[in-house]
Amino acid sequence: MKNKLKSNIIIFISYLYIFLFTYTAISKIIDFETFLVQLGQSPLLSAYANWVAVLIPAAEIIISLILLIPKIRYIGLFLAFGLMIMFSSYIIIILNFSDFIPCSCGGIISQMNWNEHLFFNFAFVVIGGIGIILDTHLKFTLKEQLIKLTSISVFSIVSVVILYNLSENEMHRNNAFIRRYPHHPISDSKVIPLGYNSYYIAGFNEGKIILGNTTAPLHIVEIDTTLEDKIVRRIKMKDSKKYLFNAVQLKIIAPHFYLVDGSIPIIFKGNLSTWETTTNEKPDAKFSLLEPIKQDVFIVRQNNAKTSEHELQIIGKENNTSTNILQKKIDGVFDTDGMLLYNEQLNFIIYSYYYRNQTIITDNKLNLIKRIKTIDTLSQSPLKFAYAKGNTEKKLAQQPITINKYAATAGKYIFIKSNRLGKYESEVIAKQASIIDVYNIENNTYEFSFYFYHHNNEEIKSFKIYNNLIIGITNNYLVIRKLKSNYFQFENSKNTWPVSGKDRKPVTE
Repeated sequence: MKNKLKSNIIIFISYLYIFLFTYTAISKIIDFETFLVQLGQSPLLSAYANWVAVLIPAAEIIISLILLIPKIRYIGLFLAFGLMIMFSSYIIIILNFSDFIPCSCGGIISQMNWNEHLFFNFAFVVIGGIGIILDTHLKFTLKEQLIKLTSISVFSIVSVVILYNLSENEMHRNNAFIRRYPHHPISDSKVIPLGYNSYYIAGFNEGKIILGNTTAPLHIVEIDTTLEDKIVRRIKMKDSKKYLFNAVQLKIIAPHFYLVDGSIPIIFKGNLSTWETTTNEKPDAKFSLLEPIKQDVFIVRQNNAKTSEHELQIIGKENNTSTNILQKKIDGVFDTDGMLLYNEQLNFIIYSYYYRNQTIITDNKLNLIKRIKTIDTLSQSPLKFAYAKGNTEKKLAQQPITINKYAATAGKYIFIKSNRLGKYESEVIAKQASIIDVYNIENNTYEFSFYFYHHNNEEIKSFKIYNNLIIGITNNYLVIRKLKSNYFQFENSKNTWPVSGKDRKPVTE
């Protein structure tokens, strides 16, 4: 009678496992694409999602079949126990060691949160252990059974830990084009209509967002970060009538503003308290990009007088410094096109290429600190050229693949907008949101990505980071979202950041 009771308990436990594994395996197979995407977003399994997506339901079905056969049911119980230990170890790592927590998966189990899922798994670990201990038809002692349970537990845990470490290495060092999406790293948005599509974010000053206007360069708008206070201003200029402006840009570095036009070239300086220009400077050469580093000191991108290739140069009160750090690969102009940024907290100059999977970091003297590769596996977009005006004017024959669409920086982070889809990413979501990839300057690593959802079907053209806010601008709206502190660590004071890269070890590829 006693043996019959044990046998019935073992059969009951076996059928519980059969039901669980069969149900979850069928759920995964029926909606295999969703399951594959969920694995692709996992911080632990993303690098190996293709074969894991096949292996898990296959293992669940095979174990279920083994549990149906009385003569080898004992082996099936061990395999089921080990698999549940693996699942539990995976959840523990997700909850305690992962940078973010992905979505759950597996039929009705997907309705549980991760803690509930963990307790559910533990329950099956316990009943699996009980079934193995009760199954004594092979005459193993209790001590031998416990040794086997301990051994398979250790093996299962170590396997998951190794997989986690390999996946981390694949993601951070092998540049596999697989993105990570944590749960809601930014908050819901605040929005204000602008009325025109010619506004851009010029900078910030004392809690105010300052918008410039491409079609009316002297027209500016100040908006506080609550989007409740809006002031329209007009810049007063001195000695501007004799200049035929072509592409005026407003730049802010408190307590001053600069109106710059690299096609003349000229730089007007004014005070933010009066919004009136006071002086102007005429650089020696034209420039296509400019960012203020500090008062009256600028980093510019210009063309070398001899080669006509792009180069970076520091101009202003200090001695001018130039460099060919942009590294020509094709023509030195189109292939080195990109975005020029200045990180005020780290005092770093940053150049992010449009057509390469790379961003350059230098100190404020243009000394190379490091080159950061993005997760995109395309190192250089192919460029095709056409020539006009008697072969004297070179143009792109077709629009190349843009790897880095837009970039912004703050604190230890670089934020890069990309229109490129990685593995397991849906084309539908690309029509609904902009993908922002986050990189850590200090660690030289990709951190994760997040969606900046469109407002009224308008995507953000550009964005900047101010304190813990990401501020984007669409054709007709200004959109603000908060960067959550459990995903982004910004220091309260910019003075706590290092002021140069001289103490950092320079790296090259």
